[in-house]
Amino acid sequence: MAKDIRTLYRSAKGPGSRRTALFAVGTARGEQAIRSDILTCLPDRLHPVSQMFLERWLSGDMTTADFLRWFHMPNSSYLSVAECVLAVVAGA
Repeated sequence: MAKDIRTLYRSAKGPGSRRTALFAVGTARGEQAIRSDILTCLPDRLHPVSQMFLERWLSGDMTTADFLRWFHMPNSSYLSVAECVLAVVAGA
């Protein structure tokens, strides 16, 4: 697991702006744009590691439990962000 996280961290380098990375469609990796309703939950600058975990969770590559565990690690204030994202995705 640790090796996987280090690999994911290296791939998440770059600007944390949700306007650049979260709207971009990466054709090489098949990434999709984040839904606009989820963007309302996110801060103006999302930490790149948290962004990576969000993208992995939304694509189905990460369980909800793992998302909730790892998403807030770079910034503890992201706990409420994760709850908001979960509520939006669940349709609450």
